[in-house]
Amino acid sequence: MSVLLDTGVLYAYYDRDDAWHRRAAALVRSEAGELLVPALVIPEVDHLLGHRLGRKARRTFYRSLAEGDYVTMDLPQDRYARVGEVYDRFGDLDLGFVDAAIAVLAEVLGVRRIGTTDRRHFQPLATALKLELLP
Repeated sequence: MSVLLDTGVLYAYYDRDDAWHRRAAALVRSEAGELLVPALVIPEVDHLLGHRLGRKARRTFYRSLAEGDYVTMDLPQDRYARVGEVYDRFGDLDLGFVDAAIAVLAEVLGVRRIGTTDRRHFQPLATALKLELLP
């Protein structure tokens, strides 16, 4: 069974000082299914790694992408309207585009497991859309 990875859990995997690092590392290392990375989170992870950890961490992330440690997934063009619907439905959360798009991508792919550290935004989404949050 695959898991869709959000920015926070990916960042935590690379940052050994992050409070979520052990849980993120355990998820990434033990997952038997595919580790799916929405293309939309790659720039966010890249920025955080570069800003907080530097070039070496960025390069390690790039290598993982290139070597197929993750499977990158794009949101189909015809599903962008659904992102707006999710945004409107959960407007009180101050939900951003990427989080709404991850929820829609989960629908598109039929993936019910989301790896995230962002419980504030994803817990209400998980409850309403029947998603399981990891770790």
